[in-house]
Amino acid sequence: MFLPSCSTHKAQSRRRQRTSKSLPGPDATSFYVNDRFADAVPMTTNQPGYLGPTSYSAILPKDEVDTIILDTAASIASDGSDFEMAHQHPLTKSMRIQMTTEVLKCLRHYPLLQDVIHLLKQYAQTCIVPLPLEIDLINGLGPIVDRFNLMHSVPDPRLVLKVLDNSSQPLEIPDGLKAGEFHQLCSGDNIRLEVLGFVFATAGRALSFGLCSYHFADPASPISKSRMIDELLRASTTCTILCTLISPVNHVTLWMLYENYSFTLMVTGFTGAPSWRRFGELASQLYALGLHREPTAPNVPTWLLETRRRVFSMCFLQDKTLSTFLGRPIRLSKRHTDMRMPRDLDDDEIMADEETLQQAIAGLDEHGWNTERRYLRTSWNRMRCISATYREEILDVALSKLDSNVERQLLDISRRIRESWDAFPEHLRYWPNCWNEKISPYVCLMLVIAHQTHWYNEFIIRKLLDQGQTPITSNLELLSVSTSLLSATLTLGTIRDRLYDIHKEFLIEVVLCGIPSASVLATALQEQHRTNAPFPPSVSRAETIRMLSVLISHLDAAAHLDSSSARPGEANYNLCKKACKAFTKIVDHVLEPRVEQITPNTADTELDLDLTLFSAPGLDAFEGIEFAAGDDGSIDWGAMTQWTL
Repeated sequence: MFLPSCSTHKAQSRRRQRTSKSLPGPDATSFYVNDRFADAVPMTTNQPGYLGPTSYSAILPKDEVDTIILDTAASIASDGSDFEMAHQHPLTKSMRIQMTTEVLKCLRHYPLLQDVIHLLKQYAQTCIVPLPLEIDLINGLGPIVDRFNLMHSVPDPRLVLKVLDNSSQPLEIPDGLKAGEFHQLCSGDNIRLEVLGFVFATAGRALSFGLCSYHFADPASPISKSRMIDELLRASTTCTILCTLISPVNHVTLWMLYENYSFTLMVTGFTGAPSWRRFGELASQLYALGLHREPTAPNVPTWLLETRRRVFSMCFLQDKTLSTFLGRPIRLSKRHTDMRMPRDLDDDEIMADEETLQQAIAGLDEHGWNTERRYLRTSWNRMRCISATYREEILDVALSKLDSNVERQLLDISRRIRESWDAFPEHLRYWPNCWNEKISPYVCLMLVIAHQTHWYNEFIIRKLLDQGQTPITSNLELLSVSTSLLSATLTLGTIRDRLYDIHKEFLIEVVLCGIPSASVLATALQEQHRTNAPFPPSVSRAETIRMLSVLISHLDAAAHLDSSSARPGEANYNLCKKACKAFTKIVDHVLEPRVEQITPNTADTELDLDLTLFSAPGLDAFEGIEFAAGDDGSIDWGAMTQWTL
């Protein structure tokens, strides 16, 4: 290694001394007052947002708190340099302009975006906000699209600057604002990036589920559906990036982040790193807005209060779903929130005038459910939010060593899970024959999903209680709940709809509930094949084999379906492919055992595929699977995702 000589060190030292003498020293006054950054971050972007009871603002003396509040209000209202931060934007102004221009180009598809969002009123069973509110937002963009001819020309630079300026301002909601007037604050001349990101993500998800497919039926169509979906995801994600940097957090920010997370989840899957990161940003901004707390201000409009509750309940559910699937800590804990569940109200009732809304609230029962056996979008939110509270309790004890105390806690949760199911309104509790009755298939779909969300809690409990000390073939509770989950999942595979792709929902349920429950049943078949131990009388071996065979056929077909998200290169391809091969090996071995002599020492290991999911928190799904030497010997089972606690 070359080492500089002593004379070299001296020369370098002299040069440093000369350089330091020629540079002016830092002057704080000059830096903050006289030297203005050309692209300084405004103070409004750095506002702290919600501050809780242990925050610095609660600890400071009253007069200082008042000063901070006054300074905050002044900084929001002032355009002066005194209220700019002492650093510049991470993205230069030209970069922000370029990104916003690309986002606005998506409005050349405005008729399609408008059509698909209007169709949601017919098909969507769950929405982050009341659908009329979203329809108002997309309709409110129409005048801007027409005025600037955005369907046929590139965005006007003046519009680009206007959007950036609007998005950098706080979104203040006046007291007494009516629901039907909200869109005026953030669309039309007040167009904001948050609204664009929200609309693009919502429309992209709807297109993924097959809505408005007729727009792409013409072979001469200038853009394919897959390219359109990709463009909308890119534009929506660009909006989230820009808003994170320039926009004070507001309600529309959260709506945008939730829809973008859900859209990203469809494209990258539950195992995709972008999905995890998107939800992290959503949870952070939710806390910053204080959406985990019931508002204390006396004049919050009732429609906004119900919308806040609805948003939180859906985020709370997604938190538990993602954390369970990846085996990671939750981000939204019920211990740190006092937000109530949304009332079981229709979207139109929430958007109505205050008198009509209060009449609808008065018609609910003592628990907040509607009494007219209506299937409402909020009904599904309420049900699954209740189920998610039990999931959090289970996750809290999942890492504990199983002892008598933990077992007692789990059994108590199990009891309350059953009681809460019985307490749900009867028409919301799934029954297998619902598909044959005069009920919308989209309602039946949600009945299944709500059922799976609730009873998967029981599945996790039974897996935690199963320590492998007794044969799984004698574990009636675990086998029963696994059979119920897999059977309900498979019913979705038989439904076909020309306008809405239920098959995509089916594959999601396969990933979340079908494969884990099937793994338990496959393990039981392996054990029964080795030991000849009988299944409990209420569990049919033949029916178990039939359900596994049907699941295998669906997993195999998913690799060839446009709408499955399981084709090569798509989110769930590897997961479904590996699960399909594992289940196929087991079923083939059970039905067609080898006829050659097998020694006792090798009989149990020749095809002992370890599918003991949830055997301990943190274990990889399919970990330890070993195939006999053959064409599948090169499968990297360690790369599988996790179904861990």
